[in-house]
Amino acid sequence: MFVRFEYPKTIDNLINNFLATDTVPTRNYFPAVDIAEQEGQTLVIAEIPGVKKEDVQIKYENAILTISGERKLQELPEDARVVLHELNGSKFSRSIQFEHDVDANKISAELTDGILRIVLPKTESAKARTIEVK
Repeated sequence: MFVRFEYPKTIDNLINNFLATDTVPTRNYFPAVDIAEQEGQTLVIAEIPGVKKEDVQIKYENAILTISGERKLQELPEDARVVLHELNGSKFSRSIQFEHDVDANKISAELTDGILRIVLPKTESAKARTIEVK
């Protein structure tokens, strides 16, 4: 009988399964972000559920985009017995450094249903170009 044993993959799976318990603290980033690059722009999508647009600040300085704000604590009725309390109100900040030049005057942002979309247009010098060989 032949059993295939993929050493690195199997060991990684064992370690990850062992560590994936509720007792091991995980590193969570808030807000969670996706970043996508296109030819002329970069798109940053951030999840900020329960945050109003007036509670969000976006700053771009020295090639660093910073998303910060505050998620307000949800009020529970005073006469209620709290059975489970996982929602919290807290301030947050997330910074992302860019390796290309961004046209800061054309950055736009939109918040809809807890999803923040930030469009960062690249400067002309940062856009990809095809160079003709002579």
